[in-house]
Amino acid sequence: MIILEATGAIFSITGAYLMSLSSKENTRPLYFGFISFFISNLALLTFFILNGKVPVIIQMILFFITAILGIYKLTKNKKRDVSIISGVLFVYSLVLVFTILPNIKNIDFNILPIDFTASLIAIVGSFLLSSHNHLIRSYAFICFFLADIIFVYIGYSNAYFFFMIQSVFFIYTSAKGYHNTMKSEIDIFLNKYKKQ
Repeated sequence: MIILEATGAIFSITGAYLMSLSSKENTRPLYFGFISFFISNLALLTFFILNGKVPVIIQMILFFITAILGIYKLTKNKKRDVSIISGVLFVYSLVLVFTILPNIKNIDFNILPIDFTASLIAIVGSFLLSSHNHLIRSYAFICFFLADIIFVYIGYSNAYFFFMIQSVFFIYTSAKGYHNTMKSEIDIFLNKYKKQ
C-alpha cells in the first residue's frame, strides 16, 4: 500500500507544482497539472479504498471528474485525450473488479468529521480550479490552502506520511498558485498601498 500512497503523493505534488505555475495568460501548466492529478487520483483512490476512508474516497472520485473536466476544457486535442482517459479507466475498472471488490468486506469503512470537512473544502476548490476565470481559480487556491492544513493533521494522525508530505507541499503551492493567479491585482493593491 505504501507504493500507492507514494505514487499518489509524487503525482499530486507534480500536479500542484504545475498548477502553481499557471497564470491569467498561461493555462498550459494547468492542463499538465490535471493530467498529473488524474494519475495521482488512480493511486490515492485505491489507497483510501483499502484504508476505508469514505469522505476521501468520495473526494478522489470527484477529483477524477474534475481532472477529466480540466483536461477536456484545456486540451488542444480532445479526441486523443478522451481515448486515452477512456482506456485508462477501462483498465482501472478491471483491476478494481478482479482485485479489490472480492476483498471489500474485509475493509473497515469509516466517516470521520475531520475527513469529511477537509474533503468537502478540497472538492469545492477542485471544481473552482477548472474555471477559465482567474478570479474563480483564485478562490480554489484558498480552498486548497485550508483543506491541506487539515490534511496535514489527518496524514500525521493516521501515519500516512507520504500523504502528509504531499499536503505540506500543497500548502506552499496553494499560496504560490493564488499569488500567480492574482499577480496583477496584488501588484495594483501594493502600488496603491505604497502611494498612501
